[in-house]
Amino acid sequence: MGVPHANECSEAHIEDTATAVISPDQTNEMSLTIWQTVKANPKSIGYSVLMGVGPMCYGFDLIIISLAVTMPAFQHSYGEKVKTSYIIPSMWLALWNSMLQVGSMFGAFSNGAISDRLGRKFTFILGAGIAAAAVFLVYFSDRPSTVDARRTMFLVGKIVAGFAFGLINTSYLTMVSEIAPTRVRGPLLSCFTFFLLLGQLAGVLSVYARVSNHTPSSYRTVFAVPWAMAGAAIIVGFLVPESPVFQIKRNNISKALKAYKRLYSRTNAEQGLSALQSVVEHEMMAEKDQERGNYLQCFKGVNWRRTRIIIWANILQQLVGITMVINSTYFLELGGMAASKALQLNVVHIGVGLPCLVGTFWTMTRLGRRSVLLVGTSAIAVLWLSMGIAGCFPSSPSALLYLGICLIIIYEFYALSVGALYPVVSAESSSIQLRAASQSIGFFVNFLFAWLFNFTVPYMFNVDAGNLGGKVGFIFSFLSVCAFFIVFFEIPEMKNRTFAVLDEMFEKRLPTRKFKDYVCAGIEVPYNKAVEAGIA
Repeated sequence: MGVPHANECSEAHIEDTATAVISPDQTNEMSLTIWQTVKANPKSIGYSVLMGVGPMCYGFDLIIISLAVTMPAFQHSYGEKVKTSYIIPSMWLALWNSMLQVGSMFGAFSNGAISDRLGRKFTFILGAGIAAAAVFLVYFSDRPSTVDARRTMFLVGKIVAGFAFGLINTSYLTMVSEIAPTRVRGPLLSCFTFFLLLGQLAGVLSVYARVSNHTPSSYRTVFAVPWAMAGAAIIVGFLVPESPVFQIKRNNISKALKAYKRLYSRTNAEQGLSALQSVVEHEMMAEKDQERGNYLQCFKGVNWRRTRIIIWANILQQLVGITMVINSTYFLELGGMAASKALQLNVVHIGVGLPCLVGTFWTMTRLGRRSVLLVGTSAIAVLWLSMGIAGCFPSSPSALLYLGICLIIIYEFYALSVGALYPVVSAESSSIQLRAASQSIGFFVNFLFAWLFNFTVPYMFNVDAGNLGGKVGFIFSFLSVCAFFIVFFEIPEMKNRTFAVLDEMFEKRLPTRKFKDYVCAGIEVPYNKAVEAGIA
């Protein structure tokens, strides 16, 4: 069947028929405003928000290494003396940052099998429990008598924490993408980055409050904070209902209906669940000649394109230099800025980043995912270029201040574009049937590139290695240009599309730039009902 002309299928018809497949109340969900959608779905949205404690814990742990190394007490316990001061060797700084990502890679890769067998809810709770155990290792890592033993124990704790966050993050995005109403799916998925930023802000404030304390209790207190976050995540995991999609895939229809009612509180929940079941069954029938739900299938046929988009989305944040921004506090301190001032700049860039991220709730809904990503990556490329030029004047105090300001502005553009949208694009690209497996692949690649950049970036700017200073801007300017072209050629517009309509567009192998204006051809009609009606 060819792509229909616009007058064959109006946009209103697209949304009416598409929404009828998965809308909780069988009404035209896309005709509702965001506020009306929120009022109509308070429970599913509330559960999605509650689960944000998981990525919040991850955000805290992600930034805490780059912050802890600025604390004199931590430097004394884990560093080595160079002239009159202590520094953390580049090798150990790179290992701590990168091996956290290695652990996350294995956690993300394990998530698909665990989540599809035992459930999204169980996987989230399991990850939170392992995260609490990792905090124990990190908290007591300064007790061994030798510095190498302390560094090694700290490293092991970070690897275990990484594994936990690989489970938590993947199950969080899988769960939210399956229970979020279509109209607010984008903002709810981008809350992953919002909560990650909240965790980072909590980390910065914790360190800032104790950076002048030169006793071990300063960093021990900071390391203990994730215990509370992990405990809260465990409680939330027990409170949220299991995803109806998971129960349908396990053929537990009665449990799926019970979960559906807890999420949406609809009087016609049976009809809503039946429609959701039809979409899942359509995907299963489309893949009936293959082994369903495994990793290999994500790389076959139409699914390979969807998996490729997920991979690109998870790489973007590293290409635009988020690892360099996360290490900005230590980077500025090495350049000669006082630790307290560098931390203040960190507070500013995260504090401003939060409202910027909230702003994307509007921009991604009005302007679309693709347009915002194109503008964001191009702006970040220009900013990195200007930072590289400023880095050519390392002895200038004004240049150092500009580097700090430029890093703030880069972070805000990151929050307005890539930071908010990469989890949205990743979750929207996957099919319902392969969601757990494809999200595991996405996060595996995410953590793989995070490992690569976290290992290499400290060597770029640390004084005992590359010592490039602000000239690292040239490197990330080039990589940001690469990110722009990846978005332009590979990432389509998926704004306000239900998963049923997205299935149709991918099955038709539409070119990337034609996704935005595509009109439906009818594949989104539930497959099993079409068979019964004799039209399929």
